[in-house]
Amino acid sequence: MTSRLISFALFLFCPLAIFGQDGAVPTATESRSATGPVADSTSDVPSNYQLMPGDVVDVRFFYNPELNEQGVAIRPDGKIELQLVGDVPLANKTPEEARKYIEQLYANQLQTACVTIQVRKFASAKIFVSGEVPKPGLIELEGPMTIVSALGEAGGITIRGNRKKVVLIRRASDGKPNMHELVLFESGQVTAQALMPLRPFDVILVPESKVARIDRWVDQWLRQLSPANLVVGFQYLKQSVSPIPVF
Repeated sequence: MTSRLISFALFLFCPLAIFGQDGAVPTATESRSATGPVADSTSDVPSNYQLMPGDVVDVRFFYNPELNEQGVAIRPDGKIELQLVGDVPLANKTPEEARKYIEQLYANQLQTACVTIQVRKFASAKIFVSGEVPKPGLIELEGPMTIVSALGEAGGITIRGNRKKVVLIRRASDGKPNMHELVLFESGQVTAQALMPLRPFDVILVPESKVARIDRWVDQWLRQLSPANLVVGFQYLKQSVSPIPVF
């Protein structure tokens, strides 16, 4: 009977220890911060994921919490504003690169600059999958997505489609489209190219298996594409008159 009473008492008082005084469940980051600094705080973000405008991040200073910034959206120019140092460019950096960069900026400002970065929300962007897939069209890029997972969202590859190669069209820094021929499987294994993280406005095309010249097929596909099938952000495809070079 005594042991039951003790168990009942623990049941009544343990919620304070488990949930905290405000009743909120502590996050993984908060739990780890109680024992020491953490390196990169977003475990489900691939190490090669590059931050982009529209991503929402938390920037936390372990030894200087008064400098913390939570829920900061990366501006269209790729920067965020931080206390003491002003505008900080984060776009096109991985969370780990961004963390080290911010620590360098604060090296002369703080005695010990120990920073963590957590991606709270990914930018609302889209990719386009077409060709020999059951469900061609736009796919929301709500987080890190590989070429394989994007093909899965489009229903896979049809019987007529090429199951070994796909085409990735990516907008270059000058705004022009670059075409990359990617191998999906090699020796029965998924290749590193197939697991490449996608970027906003990427276009994946699955050609027919019988096509010999993929670059020619892509050029024909672009010329036949109706403007109604495009949205803002993909117009650079239609601007290409000459065949897209293969890299």
